[in-house]
Amino acid sequence: MGMKQQCHLLAIWLTWLGVPALVIVMGLLHGWLAAGFVLLVGVVGQLAYLRWFPRVSRLLGYGSVADVPAERITVPLAWPRVTLYTANVCPFCPLVKRRLEQLQRDLDFEFDEVDVTFRPNLIRSKGFRSVPVLEADGRFLVGNATTADLAAFLTEDRGEASQASA
Repeated sequence: MGMKQQCHLLAIWLTWLGVPALVIVMGLLHGWLAAGFVLLVGVVGQLAYLRWFPRVSRLLGYGSVADVPAERITVPLAWPRVTLYTANVCPFCPLVKRRLEQLQRDLDFEFDEVDVTFRPNLIRSKGFRSVPVLEADGRFLVGNATTADLAAFLTEDRGEASQASA
């Protein structure tokens, strides 16, 4: 599979600090037109990276990020409180969010998304080092997850009665 399919928060922060620092250095050394060009290239490059990440993930050493659908889901009588923790510029976060939204449409549960990019107190309190993180009833699933993984995590038997759903 390659590297772990998660984004380390340190790398995300370095991206957020590195691009502006490079823009300032370019502006001071080569003029503000060059700085604007670097900023434009940085923003467009990041958007392209996020957009095309599923196609290039293998080349980058992450392996495939292809989804595996959930086949049969056991629906709990009461859904756990579900929170998806994401960070800006993480290519795995939108993949997990889309899969979770599809499950939400199919299974009718609620979830909240929390962007932890600039929330160091939350990160420290939860002990996060990487994203995406899915939390349900105090349990955590870290990193990229297929629809099948998400469904299994959310419907994991916690000692409750449940009902079968096709």
